Amino acid sequence: MNTASRRVPTGLLAALPLLLLWAPLRQLLEGSMALHMLVELPLLLASGWAAGAVLAHHRLPAGLPCRVDAHGVLGLAFASCVGALWMIPSMLDLSLLDAGVQWAKYGAWWLSGVVLRASWRRSEPEIAAFFVGNMAWMLATAGLLYQDEEQRLCVSYLVDEQAVAGKGLIVLALVLAGLALHRAVAAPRPAAIQPGERLTPDAGERTSGMIRR
Repeated sequence: MNTASRRVPTGLLAALPLLLLWAPLRQLLEGSMALHMLVELPLLLASGWAAGAVLAHHRLPAGLPCRVDAHGVLGLAFASCVGALWMIPSMLDLSLLDAGVQWAKYGAWWLSGVVLRASWRRSEPEIAAFFVGNMAWMLATAGLLYQDEEQRLCVSYLVDEQAVAGKGLIVLALVLAGLALHRAVAAPRPAAIQPGERLTPDAGERTSGMIRR
């Protein structure tokens, strides 16, 4: 698929939150706890990521400035906080009861995707793996809690739906754990200096300077 062909699905994905203006679709996604947590929220994040790509293509600001997010830590921390906040069952309830909270949820996840794309590309593999690994751990913990709890954690959803959502969170946690592992393992490593390998004259001068300092 060439670049022009990729722009069309990317643009459509970026505009996906506009579909939530259609009430029947919104009610369908939010009528089930599993669809709410495992489909709607990840799609909003992916939509923000795609919007970041569209903005970057048009040379518009697409992420936090390098001055405050040089290694991607701030953006990754922001995305982690958004994810953690919306794992709280009462926040899901609030978003269904209050339109302001509902649209704040859409905006937070979409903006999180925009920020995350730029920060992910800036981050060192170890930093990215740390944040994604922590998110996976948090999702797995929430998933186990949702399955073990015999009472309803959300007023809006039944215990059965809660258990299904918990299983889905475990699967999502495993996917993120795999992503974190892949990011850490697939990162290019600097070539090791072999025994007996001679340093270049420039390297020797730099080494001598370091010793003198």
